[in-house]
Amino acid sequence: MAAPPFDWVILISAAGLLAMLLFVGVVKIWNVHLAMFRVADDVANIRRETEVLFSQIQALMALERTLQLSEPLPAVRGWAGSPDFLLAIAEQVRLRRPRTVVECGSGVSTIVAARCLQLNSSGRVYSLEHEPAFAENTRRLLSKYGLTEWATVIDAPLQTVTTETPWYSEQGLPENLEPIEMLVVDGPPADVASLVRAPALPRLRSRMASRFIVMVDDADRRGEIEMIRGWRLLEPRLKESRLPAEKGLVALELER
Repeated sequence: MAAPPFDWVILISAAGLLAMLLFVGVVKIWNVHLAMFRVADDVANIRRETEVLFSQIQALMALERTLQLSEPLPAVRGWAGSPDFLLAIAEQVRLRRPRTVVECGSGVSTIVAARCLQLNSSGRVYSLEHEPAFAENTRRLLSKYGLTEWATVIDAPLQTVTTETPWYSEQGLPENLEPIEMLVVDGPPADVASLVRAPALPRLRSRMASRFIVMVDDADRRGEIEMIRGWRLLEPRLKESRLPAEKGLVALELER
């Protein structure tokens, strides 16, 4: 009896099905492989965010202990300074005991500086603010915490005078202002213009004391990095140090 003819069509069909199944399997394995990497990245991101949040909670608790206010501070983060930045401001004011602090941009940092000056029993903070609503809100906070004697919020609209970059009007600063021993640079907002904070030191340099410190928030941003580089070219004696803060914080000191 003769053997049945070999069915090449069936063989080819089976081989094609097997190849398709192998391809689908490889694709699924590759997708699982990619998913594992994504999960690992997500876990790493969650861990980093958790560590940042924990450090901010620690900084806020330390700040509250330092200030010893009768009521908790208003909300921080977002537009307000982060707790680690505010804690650094508090520590420097308490340590250096400046007579005059000038601040670019008002808010919770104004409360922090004013309270530390109150604890020092001397000094005053002058806060330049271009947004009238923000200025008024800061004044209300100062009144709420009983700190109006230690701080002045100056309505300082942004204007172009000596440079094309808009910066705060200085007309509200007292003519007999004592030399500035501490300058806090946390404004204007970066979306106003490129290098919008760069005029701070050049414009106020003639009012600075022989020994001063400049605290720069958001120091990890490209604009602030370029700004600091330019300031150090302008004043080579500036000593730069980086303080721990999530958004970057640089202290520039000029010793006598």
